[in-house]
Amino acid sequence: MSDWVGTFLLGAGAGILASAIAVLAWTRLRHRGARSPDAGRRADLAAKIAHELKNPIMSIKGLASTGTRLYESMSDEERLEFFRLIHAEATRLKLIADETSTALKIEAGGLTYDLRPEDLGKLVQEVAWRTPVGEHAMVVEVEDDLAVPLDRTRFAEVLTNLIDNASKFSPPDAPIEVRVHRGPNGGAVVEVADRGPGIPPEQRAAVFERFAAWRPAGYEDTPGAGLGLYISRAHLKAHGARIDIEEEPEMGTMLRVTLSGG
Repeated sequence: MSDWVGTFLLGAGAGILASAIAVLAWTRLRHRGARSPDAGRRADLAAKIAHELKNPIMSIKGLASTGTRLYESMSDEERLEFFRLIHAEATRLKLIADETSTALKIEAGGLTYDLRPEDLGKLVQEVAWRTPVGEHAMVVEVEDDLAVPLDRTRFAEVLTNLIDNASKFSPPDAPIEVRVHRGPNGGAVVEVADRGPGIPPEQRAAVFERFAAWRPAGYEDTPGAGLGLYISRAHLKAHGARIDIEEEPEMGTMLRVTLSGG
């Protein structure tokens, strides 16, 4: 199978997966809506899922259609660029599908957590260094010997979301700092700081809501379903932890996670 066929199938597969999730949510809504007191909220959720899926699906469709029509007249470089764009949109679509699936499970109370003592500093280093951050420099500082009860998979998802947000909402040449240290009450603290425009106090509650739509000035077109912080807060609540938004001295945002000790 050629690379471009594989890339296209990846996009199609992600589209099918995402569409299936939306259909499932809508089917459950129809079956339960007549007797559910929160049918309106579920209808709103289904509409938001469909809205978030529409743009990447249409992008993949348009790229595939144009690429098929112009393939013979394209240079190799132009073809590669088309396939790169299809792959990027398919990746975006898969992320939306994965986040939507997790959000629906949170809504239904269907997630379980396996909390076991973990070396927090080691886990944070592993996750931080494997998370893509584009051109950003990454600074990771951790204290040793911090054992905390964690679900490795869910906590890694939280940290990935926080670093991804810092990467997307700060200048590409600005550093991202990840810090782990012992808290004043014997627990542990994880901080992810950027040098972006910051989050004004009046928006700090809203960014944790499902499908949060607020974007800082200059970042209005930054892609994302607005589910990352909603999912992160839910995961941390299951850990008995909290997440707070603070301002960095040189401007920017710091997301602070406070965990209890082991």
